[in-house]
Amino acid sequence: MLNLRFYHFPFPKLIFRTSLFNTIGVRAWIQDVLGWVKPPTVQQPQSPIEIILQNAQNLVAIAQQLFEQDCRQRELEQAILAQQNLNQQLQHRLKAVEVEQDRVNTPCGHKYSVVGFANLQGLEISVKEAGTKGRKASALCRKQGIEIERIHDPRFGKVGLYPESVLIEVFSAGQN
Repeated sequence: MLNLRFYHFPFPKLIFRTSLFNTIGVRAWIQDVLGWVKPPTVQQPQSPIEIILQNAQNLVAIAQQLFEQDCRQRELEQAILAQQNLNQQLQHRLKAVEVEQDRVNTPCGHKYSVVGFANLQGLEISVKEAGTKGRKASALCRKQGIEIERIHDPRFGKVGLYPESVLIEVFSAGQN
């Protein structure tokens, strides 16, 4: 005989019937009502052919994943190469802009002292030679109407800064 007495618990959706307790158990019934996941059932042992088929399917799935990863990696490598090419082009353009800006900012070229220019060129110069070349550079600047900047040098006192083009002319005339 089926006992259909109902019990009400504080949970609004949980109404227990005593007949269900006897057949499936309280825990299983609560799990079923609340949608809890049931533990996986133990599968029947497979035949050797089914095992081989399952392994083959797993290998195919792994191969497909590896192929997709390889495709994504190639796409990323191509994107990286494109980005590197763009970076190189931008670096080249930036260098050209810097050179042009430097040319505009210093129309007479960079300015150096005689000793500084000699050191930059890897030449050794005596104090007497530096004075002589400085006087020649000053005369050339006055002749061309170029203003000579004066700075303090701890070794020589006040020295002139001359445009690079003038110093090239003075040093090349001294070698002839």
